[in-house]
Amino acid sequence: MAPDRITLVVTHRLDNVRMADRILVLDRGRIREEGTFDQLAHGDGLFAELYALSQDR
Repeated sequence: MAPDRITLVVTHRLDNVRMADRILVLDRGRIREEGTFDQLAHGDGLFAELYALSQDR
């Protein structure tokens, strides 16, 4: 979407970050996880837990 640029997206809708090259998951101001959407969504961390909860609604 923004070639050759850094774009910061802050969202609670995790589907909005599917196209991101790199995702940082913050917890209480600290980086807790880092990776691509697929790595994080299929992992066993906080992002995967929150993503699973968001799919249940």
